[in-house]
Amino acid sequence: MDCPVYFVGDETVSQSLSRQLGADPLLLKSLVGLDVDLAMTVLVATPIVNLIVDCHATQQLPQAAELLRRIARGGLRAINLVTLGDQFVPLCLADSVDLLAATHFERTPRGEIADIERLQAILKSPFARPVPECRHIESFGVELKTYTPEFFRVVDELVRVADRNVTILLVGETGAGKTTLAKLVHVYSQRRGHPFQHLACGALPPDLIESELFGHVRGAFTGADRNKIGRFQAAGRGSLLLDEIDVLDLKQQTKLLKVIESGEYELVGSTDTLTSEARLIVASNVNLEELAGNGRFRLDLYYRLNVLEFRLPPLRERPNDLIPLAVQFIEELKTELAIDIHRVHREFLEALRAYQWPGNLRELKNHLRRAVLFSMEGELTVNDLSHKLIRSQLAPAIESKRPASAWKLVERVAQSEKEMLSDALAANGNNRTQTAKALGISRVGLYMKLHRLGLIDDAA
Repeated sequence: MDCPVYFVGDETVSQSLSRQLGADPLLLKSLVGLDVDLAMTVLVATPIVNLIVDCHATQQLPQAAELLRRIARGGLRAINLVTLGDQFVPLCLADSVDLLAATHFERTPRGEIADIERLQAILKSPFARPVPECRHIESFGVELKTYTPEFFRVVDELVRVADRNVTILLVGETGAGKTTLAKLVHVYSQRRGHPFQHLACGALPPDLIESELFGHVRGAFTGADRNKIGRFQAAGRGSLLLDEIDVLDLKQQTKLLKVIESGEYELVGSTDTLTSEARLIVASNVNLEELAGNGRFRLDLYYRLNVLEFRLPPLRERPNDLIPLAVQFIEELKTELAIDIHRVHREFLEALRAYQWPGNLRELKNHLRRAVLFSMEGELTVNDLSHKLIRSQLAPAIESKRPASAWKLVERVAQSEKEMLSDALAANGNNRTQTAKALGISRVGLYMKLHRLGLIDDAA
């Protein structure tokens, strides 16, 4: 090792590492005790940064977590990060460890590492792994952080036009984060001191949408026993997000176009004209241009909305954002549910990465809510995830269109696989990690096979 190797962890582990690496003790430098600013100054001045973090060093975890967050948010351009410990990752490190592509080594309580040659090769490398670029903006309680380059332009341009008095169109799949972006536009504008109103048009019966938007007077329709203000009036000089705008019928679209063009509208049942001062943000999870081409959406309204259209990538196209978002949601759920979570199993994170997330951020948070509720002893494991999520990742053994004569062969293959897995588990003392290594498959892959073949209880 020609470059220094920096270490965050217990002194006894540091000494053990020096002996195993055969390194000059001066080249293994501890960062313990340094404040994060000084530690960053030291790292920035190093040509190739090699950093080892001991995940078992409980007292040093806060320093390690803050240091890695700084690095992940652009504090360094490249780093070789190594973690030591077991198969659990401290929650406070999970997002940074994932982003910085840390190489993990299991260690004994005395700090001994089995694959020391591989560690030496990493520390001797003349190259370091690039740190993903980050966009992190936070204002008045609204935070957005992304490591997806395709999302950078959307975020940057939204911030630039936030203070302009123009209508914005957000297009993206359900649960992709359109509401968060709308709130971001609001707080980055001069309207942030005024109300932010959000109306999910798809959640309302069609005959009540107009009343909810514009308000109504008493007697306007059956059940209207009192005057009611609409969302445009409630928003005042603030912002109004209309989500699922595609569900509006052509008559409602005409009235919305009038508000956009002139700011004028009438309460249902009244001929008095009111003027809206609100900034309008509209959102859709379908292609409005296609709807317009089919005659289901007014072309003139689409052209007005299309001036500033921003498309949000789905979660499956944001792989670098998945684990940081999961950690953020787990932290929120810990507080909401009053359940302490301090460690996450690597199989759990691997399962999250393998899933496609058709429901995007909303589905991710719902699955994590269930996992936190079922967690034990402050740990999240793959067993806390729903069977639906695990089953969705199982490769089907056979296509449904195969002839019936093929099923007998498939059943025999499945039975052989079941027997082989049972023998492998028995040979490895029912230890899944050792069994997966012996079979040459991942731990999550093994879990899926066990679940599919009905062996999950035998291997627990």
